Amino acid sequence: MASALPYLRSVVLVSLILSVSSASHVLAAGHLPAPAVLLLLGALLLVPLMLLTRRPVSFRSGLLAMGAGQFLLHTVFGMTAVPAVCQSSSAMPGHHAAFELACSPAVQDPMGAASAGPAMVLLHALAAVVLAAAVSRSEQALALLRAWLRPLLAPATPAPPAPTRRGPVLDGPPPVAPLSVHASVPSLRGPPEALLPA
Repeated sequence: MASALPYLRSVVLVSLILSVSSASHVLAAGHLPAPAVLLLLGALLLVPLMLLTRRPVSFRSGLLAMGAGQFLLHTVFGMTAVPAVCQSSSAMPGHHAAFELACSPAVQDPMGAASAGPAMVLLHALAAVVLAAAVSRSEQALALLRAWLRPLLAPATPAPPAPTRRGPVLDGPPPVAPLSVHASVPSLRGPPEALLPA
Protein backbone atom coordinates (compact mmCIF):
# COMPACT_ATOMS: atom_id res chain seq x y z
CA MET A 1 0.00 0.00 0.00
CA ALA A 2 2.81 2.43 0.84
CA SER A 3 4.52 1.91 -2.52
CA ALA A 4 1.32 2.73 -4.42
CA LEU A 5 0.73 6.05 -2.64
CA PRO A 6 3.07 8.18 -4.83
CA TYR A 7 1.39 6.84 -7.98
CA LEU A 8 -2.06 7.42 -6.54
CA ARG A 9 -1.13 10.95 -5.49
CA SER A 10 0.24 11.69 -8.97
CA VAL A 11 -2.92 10.39 -10.65
CA VAL A 12 -5.07 12.55 -8.37
CA LEU A 13 -2.92 15.60 -9.07
CA VAL A 14 -3.00 14.98 -12.85
CA SER A 15 -6.78 14.76 -12.78
CA LEU A 16 -6.89 17.95 -10.71
CA ILE A 17 -4.55 19.73 -13.14
CA LEU A 18 -6.55 18.67 -16.19
CA SER A 19 -9.91 19.53 -14.65
CA VAL A 20 -8.87 22.97 -13.35
CA SER A 21 -7.05 23.80 -16.59
CA SER A 22 -9.99 22.70 -18.71
CA ALA A 23 -12.45 24.63 -16.57
CA SER A 24 -10.39 27.82 -16.73
CA HIS A 25 -9.97 27.44 -20.49
CA VAL A 26 -13.68 26.87 -21.12
CA LEU A 27 -14.74 29.69 -18.76
CA ALA A 28 -12.62 32.08 -20.80
CA ALA A 29 -14.50 31.04 -23.99
CA GLY A 30 -11.88 28.56 -25.20
CA HIS A 31 -12.56 25.18 -26.77
CA LEU A 32 -11.36 21.81 -25.56
CA PRO A 33 -9.90 19.01 -27.65
CA ALA A 34 -11.48 15.59 -27.98
CA PRO A 35 -11.61 13.39 -24.83
CA ALA A 36 -9.01 11.04 -26.30
CA VAL A 37 -6.57 13.96 -26.61
CA LEU A 38 -7.28 14.94 -22.99
CA LEU A 39 -6.59 11.37 -21.90
CA LEU A 40 -3.31 11.38 -23.81
CA LEU A 41 -2.37 14.71 -22.18
CA GLY A 42 -3.10 13.18 -18.78
CA ALA A 43 -0.79 10.25 -19.52
CA LEU A 44 1.92 12.63 -20.71
CA LEU A 45 1.54 14.79 -17.59
CA LEU A 46 1.86 11.82 -15.26
CA VAL A 47 5.61 11.28 -15.74
CA PRO A 48 6.78 14.87 -15.06
CA LEU A 49 4.41 15.16 -12.14
CA MET A 50 5.78 11.96 -10.59
CA LEU A 51 9.28 13.43 -10.90
CA LEU A 52 8.12 16.75 -9.45
CA THR A 53 6.39 15.28 -6.40
CA ARG A 54 9.16 12.89 -5.33
CA ARG A 55 10.36 15.52 -2.88
CA PRO A 56 8.37 18.15 -1.03
CA VAL A 57 7.64 21.07 -3.34
CA SER A 58 7.57 24.66 -2.09
CA PHE A 59 4.81 27.01 -3.17
CA ARG A 60 7.21 29.12 -5.24
CA SER A 61 8.62 26.21 -7.25
CA GLY A 62 5.12 24.75 -7.62
CA LEU A 63 3.86 28.08 -8.92
CA LEU A 64 6.68 28.22 -11.47
CA ALA A 65 6.01 24.65 -12.64
CA MET A 66 2.23 25.06 -12.73
CA GLY A 67 2.50 28.42 -14.55
CA ALA A 68 4.62 26.82 -17.25
CA GLY A 69 2.20 23.90 -17.34
CA GLN A 70 -0.78 26.24 -17.77
CA PHE A 71 0.95 27.97 -20.67
CA LEU A 72 1.71 24.63 -22.32
CA LEU A 73 -1.80 23.28 -21.74
CA HIS A 74 -3.33 26.48 -23.13
CA THR A 75 -1.15 26.16 -26.22
CA VAL A 76 -2.02 22.48 -26.68
CA PHE A 77 -5.73 23.18 -26.11
CA GLY A 78 -5.59 25.93 -28.72
CA MET A 79 -3.78 23.75 -31.24
CA THR A 80 -5.91 20.62 -30.85
CA ALA A 81 -9.38 22.06 -30.25
CA VAL A 82 -11.52 22.51 -33.31
CA PRO A 83 -14.74 24.31 -32.46
CA ALA A 84 -17.81 23.25 -34.35
CA VAL A 85 -20.07 25.77 -36.03
CA CYS A 86 -23.67 24.67 -36.02
CA GLN A 87 -26.29 26.29 -38.20
CA SER A 88 -29.90 25.39 -38.40
CA SER A 89 -31.27 24.82 -41.86
CA SER A 90 -35.02 24.61 -42.22
CA ALA A 91 -36.35 21.84 -44.38
CA MET A 92 -39.31 23.96 -45.42
CA PRO A 93 -39.01 27.72 -45.19
CA GLY A 94 -41.71 29.25 -43.05
CA HIS A 95 -42.48 25.98 -41.33
CA HIS A 96 -40.87 25.82 -37.91
CA ALA A 97 -41.73 22.23 -36.99
CA ALA A 98 -39.05 20.51 -39.04
CA PHE A 99 -35.43 21.60 -39.23
CA GLU A 100 -32.00 20.05 -39.31
CA LEU A 101 -28.93 21.05 -37.36
CA ALA A 102 -25.85 20.96 -39.55
CA CYS A 103 -22.54 21.09 -37.69
CA SER A 104 -19.20 21.39 -39.40
CA PRO A 105 -15.73 22.07 -38.05
CA ALA A 106 -14.84 25.72 -38.19
CA VAL A 107 -11.72 26.96 -39.84
CA GLN A 108 -9.03 27.02 -37.17
CA ASP A 109 -7.59 30.40 -36.34
CA PRO A 110 -3.81 30.21 -36.75
CA MET A 111 -3.39 32.76 -33.95
CA GLY A 112 -5.89 31.00 -31.66
CA ALA A 113 -3.24 29.54 -29.38
CA ALA A 114 -1.23 32.73 -29.14
CA SER A 115 -4.01 35.29 -28.89
CA ALA A 116 -5.44 35.10 -25.40
CA GLY A 117 -7.75 37.67 -23.95
CA PRO A 118 -7.33 39.07 -20.47
CA ALA A 119 -9.97 36.69 -19.10
CA MET A 120 -8.03 33.69 -20.44
CA VAL A 121 -4.76 34.92 -18.92
CA LEU A 122 -6.44 35.72 -15.60
CA LEU A 123 -8.21 32.38 -15.33
CA HIS A 124 -5.11 30.38 -16.26
CA ALA A 125 -3.09 32.38 -13.70
CA LEU A 126 -5.72 31.63 -11.05
CA ALA A 127 -5.59 27.95 -12.02
CA ALA A 128 -1.77 28.01 -11.68
CA VAL A 129 -2.04 29.46 -8.14
CA VAL A 130 -4.66 26.88 -7.09
CA LEU A 131 -2.64 24.01 -8.52
CA ALA A 132 0.62 25.24 -6.96
CA ALA A 133 -1.10 25.31 -3.57
CA ALA A 134 -2.41 21.78 -4.16
CA VAL A 135 1.00 20.42 -5.17
CA SER A 136 2.84 22.15 -2.34
CA ARG A 137 0.34 20.92 0.26
CA SER A 138 0.01 17.38 -1.08
CA GLU A 139 2.40 15.93 1.53
CA GLN A 140 0.41 17.43 4.39
CA ALA A 141 -2.86 16.32 2.81
CA LEU A 142 -1.50 12.80 2.45
CA ALA A 143 -0.38 12.77 6.11
CA LEU A 144 -3.83 13.95 7.22
CA LEU A 145 -5.47 11.30 5.06
CA ARG A 146 -3.27 8.59 6.59
CA ALA A 147 -4.06 9.80 10.13
CA TRP A 148 -7.76 9.82 9.34
CA LEU A 149 -7.81 6.39 7.71
CA ARG A 150 -5.50 4.61 10.18
CA PRO A 151 -8.21 3.97 12.83
CA LEU A 152 -10.71 2.97 10.16
CA LEU A 153 -8.40 0.46 8.50
CA ALA A 154 -6.74 -0.96 11.65
CA PRO A 155 -7.80 -4.49 12.57
CA ALA A 156 -10.30 -4.55 15.38
CA THR A 157 -8.96 -5.80 18.71
CA PRO A 158 -11.19 -8.42 20.31
CA ALA A 159 -12.89 -7.37 23.53
CA PRO A 160 -11.82 -9.27 26.67
CA PRO A 161 -14.31 -11.95 27.69
CA ALA A 162 -16.73 -10.98 30.40
CA PRO A 163 -16.08 -12.70 33.77
CA THR A 164 -18.52 -15.51 34.58
CA ARG A 165 -20.38 -15.42 37.87
CA ARG A 166 -20.74 -18.66 39.77
CA GLY A 167 -23.33 -17.63 42.31
CA PRO A 168 -25.39 -14.69 43.35
CA VAL A 169 -23.47 -11.74 44.59
CA LEU A 170 -24.92 -10.10 47.70
CA ASP A 171 -24.16 -6.62 48.72
CA GLY A 172 -24.04 -6.70 52.51
CA PRO A 173 -22.70 -8.64 55.47
CA PRO A 174 -22.13 -12.35 55.12
CA PRO A 175 -25.11 -14.51 56.03
CA VAL A 176 -25.42 -15.68 59.66
CA ALA A 177 -25.83 -19.39 60.37
CA PRO A 178 -29.30 -20.26 61.64
CA LEU A 179 -29.69 -20.72 65.39
CA SER A 180 -30.08 -24.16 66.84
CA VAL A 181 -33.58 -25.45 67.57
CA HIS A 182 -32.71 -26.01 71.21
CA ALA A 183 -31.26 -22.61 71.83
CA SER A 184 -34.02 -21.68 74.26
CA VAL A 185 -33.46 -24.77 76.50
CA PRO A 186 -30.90 -24.09 79.22
CA SER A 187 -27.89 -26.25 78.84
CA LEU A 188 -26.66 -28.42 81.63
CA ARG A 189 -23.13 -27.55 82.19
CA GLY A 190 -20.72 -29.40 84.20
CA PRO A 191 -20.01 -33.03 84.93
CA PRO A 192 -22.77 -35.59 84.70
CA GLU A 193 -24.72 -36.14 87.91
CA ALA A 194 -24.05 -39.83 87.98
CA LEU A 195 -20.43 -39.24 88.50
CA LEU A 196 -20.98 -36.92 91.43
CA PRO A 197 -20.39 -38.41 94.94
CA ALA A 198 -23.52 -38.57 96.93
